[in-house]
Amino acid sequence: MDKSLQGKSLGDIGGFLYSLVLVALAVIGMTGILYHALAPSGSLRAWFGQIWATNPIFMALVIIGLMAVVLTARSHRLFFYRRPVRHGDLPLYLFVALGTFFAARWAMNGTF
Repeated sequence: MDKSLQGKSLGDIGGFLYSLVLVALAVIGMTGILYHALAPSGSLRAWFGQIWATNPIFMALVIIGLMAVVLTARSHRLFFYRRPVRHGDLPLYLFVALGTFFAARWAMNGTF
C-alpha cells in the first residue's frame, strides 16, 4: 500500500475519484435511458412489440436491412468523414446529468 500511494498527492487521488464518479454516473445515465426505452412498459418496447406482432417477417427484414446499411456505411467510412465538431465533453455531461437524476430517484424512491 505504501508504494501505491507514495509520490501521489491528495489532488491526484481526488482527481481520480472525481473521474471515477463521473464515469459511474454516466453509466447509470445510459443504463437508465436504455431501461426506460426497453422496459416492458417502455416507449420503444411497445412500438417494436406492436410491429413484431403484426408483421414479424417485415420486422426481421427491417432489422437485417438496418444492419446491412450500418455495415456498408462503416466500411465506406461515411459516418467518420466529417469535420471535427467542438462539442467537447457535452455528451458525457449529458449522461452524467441523467445518471444523477436516476441515482437520486433511486435513492429517494427505491425505483430506477
